[in-house]
Amino acid sequence: MSFLGDTVPWGSPTVADIPLPPFADEAEHRRYLRALQLHIALLDDAGPALPTIALGALLEPARSAPKSAWRWPSAAALSASLSTWFPAPWTPEALAETLERVNNDAPGNTGVAWRWGGDPDFSARPKDGGGWEITRHERGALEYESLRDDRDLVLFWMGYYRARFVFPLGWRYEDEDVRAMAPATRAVLAADARDAEYAYRSSWRSKRAGFLAGD
Repeated sequence: MSFLGDTVPWGSPTVADIPLPPFADEAEHRRYLRALQLHIALLDDAGPALPTIALGALLEPARSAPKSAWRWPSAAALSASLSTWFPAPWTPEALAETLERVNNDAPGNTGVAWRWGGDPDFSARPKDGGGWEITRHERGALEYESLRDDRDLVLFWMGYYRARFVFPLGWRYEDEDVRAMAPATRAVLAADARDAEYAYRSSWRSKRAGFLAGD
């Protein structure tokens, strides 16, 4: 079984005019966040669901941040970008530099290869004619795979650094805690179902369906 994984959207397209960090100014940062919010809303076919609205609110561009804060996405924005396979036109260099701002395990370039990880650890060496040779090393065992271009190296990194097992997914939790929350959850869901029928959400659902159908 390949260590590359079959849940990565290999070869997926990017959106060329999404700016990359470090952003030149506040307008570039704002455009990045707006594109990320739009991307997340497009992924959600539920109404959009209340958690999507909450995440969109978390990513809402700040209007009073110091100028230095506009150079880089926040840790939350970067995590949302990686976890949803945000189609910014990342280069390996741009993504590695951005990851370094929030992650001590960011890929490092030795001049010969990119290296990252602990146990296992990985390296990516450029191949003659293009693409990358990926080496996975774990306790003396070596495995090799090839990636065809920079885009797939970026996607491989996104798969490595993205948040997958956020609580409660893949975690232990107490059933009693979930049962205690369930009545409040039912009440919120009932109220939210009524709110979802308002035009600000129902019109988005119709437009989203058309966009994804290619209309």
